[in-house]
Amino acid sequence: MKTIVKFLLLIIIIINTSCNFSKNQSDKSSKEQGDNVKSGKPFFDFDAVDYYSNDIDENIAMNLLNLQNNSELDKLKYDLIVGETPENINNNNFTDDIIKVGFKKSEIESKDFQSITQLFSESTERDGLYFTCIPIFRDILVFKKNKRIIGAAKICFGCNRNQIIGTKANTNNFGQGKDYEMLSLILNKYKNIN
Repeated sequence: MKTIVKFLLLIIIIINTSCNFSKNQSDKSSKEQGDNVKSGKPFFDFDAVDYYSNDIDENIAMNLLNLQNNSELDKLKYDLIVGETPENINNNNFTDDIIKVGFKKSEIESKDFQSITQLFSESTERDGLYFTCIPIFRDILVFKKNKRIIGAAKICFGCNRNQIIGTKANTNNFGQGKDYEMLSLILNKYKNIN
């Protein structure tokens, strides 16, 4: 038992160290690249954005890897926080599930829509970054048009990773340059509102 605990602790330390190293490399590279960015087609044509945040502890999130087969709720937590985004987001079960696993909901104000549209648009490649850490998706944006879900973005600010679904636009260059930093500044205004 002690061997397993030591092994898991070693893995967590390695992951944490690699995330910090990658983030430092990202910051350095972003400064060298400059801010000349051309925006293209927006990922979503939305009229509302719901923001879901969860402050789950990293150790608890990593434990979800072991618990994903224990119950339906554990599997749901795993899928939303550590795993892949569900294919079917076009129903209310998706947002109900997000709340069920402990996320808190806030509505993004329309004054921030332009900034969000700029961030969630096709852009020229600025930086090819690859991270070695396991993402923990503590932030989820649900994009809506006429009260209908049209897309979602799961964001991990610790690893600068994302999963964006519901768009035909090229999302490969999202998160380059200062995208995560700018998105974090917007979303921080909405954390702990409710």
